[in-house]
Amino acid sequence: MIVICLACQARFQYDDSRFGAVPSKRFKCPKCSHVFEVLNPGLPTEAPRPPGGGAPLPEGGPTLPPSAAAARTTAKRDREAMLAAAGLHVPGMPPGLIFSLAFLSGPQASMVQVLERPQTIIGREEGDVVTRDPETSRRHALVEIHRDGTVWISDQQSTNGTLVDDERITGPVQIFSQQEFTCGNSTFMLLVRNTDEFPLH
Repeated sequence: MIVICLACQARFQYDDSRFGAVPSKRFKCPKCSHVFEVLNPGLPTEAPRPPGGGAPLPEGGPTLPPSAAAARTTAKRDREAMLAAAGLHVPGMPPGLIFSLAFLSGPQASMVQVLERPQTIIGREEGDVVTRDPETSRRHALVEIHRDGTVWISDQQSTNGTLVDDERITGPVQIFSQQEFTCGNSTFMLLVRNTDEFPLH
């Protein structure tokens, strides 16, 4: 089968018989080191149901051969890679990576908050990351994590704006691990951790 890296779209061959009985395997791209997960194309799929619901069709009914399952998996990865190349990024938490925001300044300085969802709202007193900073708007900024492992930030029409590299942003901007951005008087640093290289204890 052909395995496609979701970050850089590099392709490499992999013998799908090496999956064995495991449902999925993690791969580390030899080109960009991005870690991603691929489903086992050889495992049987759930028995199809007849139109309108009801019990699954009997075992003698149509099944998806392993080659077709592999083609479907590859087609899905190709679609995600195509959307990413077109700038239409696929939201979703990528496996093998942990994303956090460290408060560098402001009322919550020295705190670190793990981002557990693809979309995170930063706000003064509500949202997923609360700053308790009077210079931060109620809904100040949106942090989006995409399936390809990229992270984007956009301002939510805040009063004081969102700054990346000391410049006020006007649309979605990609940010990288250990890069800083500011909302009001609160400065954050994005932290991305690869659990394969730095496993949790």
